[in-house]
Order: sequence, then structure tokens, then C-alpha cells
Amino acid sequence: MEKKTEEGLEIELIGFRTFFHEFLRVLYYVKSILLGLFTIIVVFGVMLSLQESLSIGDGIYFAFISAFTVGYGDITPTTPVSKLLCALVLPILGMIMTGIMVAAAMQAISRLYQGRVKKA
Repeated sequence: MEKKTEEGLEIELIGFRTFFHEFLRVLYYVKSILLGLFTIIVVFGVMLSLQESLSIGDGIYFAFISAFTVGYGDITPTTPVSKLLCALVLPILGMIMTGIMVAAAMQAISRLYQGRVKKA
């Protein structure tokens, strides 16, 4: 552990392995929510593959690219149902999933630093 001082405060840096271990412990509590969101995105991917006459793999790929708002543009929706899924539903699901992951990371950091303060 590396310690740095800044304006009288002593800050102890946490290693990646320590953070990642705590992050996985926090994710354990929300695993069912994440698994549910992941499953819904996959189901919408299958729906997209049927709507757009794509392979199942391409449909799931398209769903995840749309959910996480990457938008490479290699596949574009053509039917109204596909456009609704890709422009509204999937990005909202992706934002929720991303928000949960960020909140879990922040909770892990908070728990690690709270544990350090209690020990001191």
C-alpha cells in the first residue's frame, strides 16, 4: 500500500486486486438484477434477429451495441418495432445496467476506505 499526504490528510492507495475482490463482493448482492437485465437484452436481441432477418448472434450483438449506446452503424434497424427497441428500450436498459455497475464500484471503494479508517 502506498501512502500519500495532501494538505495534512493521509491517503492510502488501494491496489487493483483488493478493489476487484471487494467489487465482486458488492456485485454478489445485485447479481439477480444484473442477470435479469442481461437476459432481457438477450431476449430483445432474439426479437431483433427475427424482425430484421438476422442471425441470432447478430441480433444479440445488435441488442448489446444498442443497449450500451455504442452504435457502430454496421447493422441498422429498418422496422418500426426494431427502431423503437434500439432507440428507446435497449439504451434505457443499458444505462440502468451501467449505473448499477458504477454504483457497485463506488460502494466497493467506500467499503474499502471505511474499513481502513476503522482500523486506524
